[in-house]
Amino acid sequence: MEKWEGKTAIVTGASAGIGDAIVRDLVKHGINVVAMARRMVRLQKLRDQLRNEKGKVIPIKCDVSDKQSIEEAFEEIEQRVGKVHILVNNAGICISSDIFNNSKKSDEIIVSTINTNFLGLVRFSKNAYKLMKKTDDYGIIINIGSVAGHNASLDFPLNVYPGTKFAVRAVTESMRQELNKLKDTKIRVCEISPGGVLTEIGGDSMNTPEMKAMIESGMFPMLKSSDISQTVLFMLMTPYEVNITEMIVKPVGERI
Repeated sequence: MEKWEGKTAIVTGASAGIGDAIVRDLVKHGINVVAMARRMVRLQKLRDQLRNEKGKVIPIKCDVSDKQSIEEAFEEIEQRVGKVHILVNNAGICISSDIFNNSKKSDEIIVSTINTNFLGLVRFSKNAYKLMKKTDDYGIIINIGSVAGHNASLDFPLNVYPGTKFAVRAVTESMRQELNKLKDTKIRVCEISPGGVLTEIGGDSMNTPEMKAMIESGMFPMLKSSDISQTVLFMLMTPYEVNITEMIVKPVGERI
């Protein structure tokens, strides 16, 4: 990890769960992290908690589902830090609903999920790549996908969530191929597909007594956010000439 010390990372969805864990681990390894999310108060609290670590946290508010918010955030990033070496596209939402539900709410969920999980990721990657090129140094884009992007046959309706995660896998490979076409050997792109992770993304459905009992008994095993953060560190520790394009991480016993 020494090769990344003193360099700059962007982590989206940094106010909770996997994003929070990634920020903590990167900062402890001396990486300066632009922590991005909609909940600025949480980002500021995270910054304060990590004030004495080797790296520093730069909190910037951003809604990844909104193009203007992304553009404004990157203007601020360019002014405050200038260059970027690492991007972790972690922000995502998962709202249980039916695709064939014709309500206005269902349509809003579909649009929000696509804009957050897919379009936001693509827009962040485009903007971060521009700043990575300014460094004339090595860089990496890590996209956080899901096992739902490998198998949409889940036991509960997730609307277009699996579709967006299939798209993340596909666009990650498209980015890799485009970098090959550009003969850009300094920037790598990869994707991590976690299985079930115990985070806020599951909402109230993960906090029912029945679900808690299943998790505690091992009937529904779950990963911790730190497990995915450690996987991100593993990706960063690989040699510059090695591109692990995809990694699936599941808890032992997961049925998906």
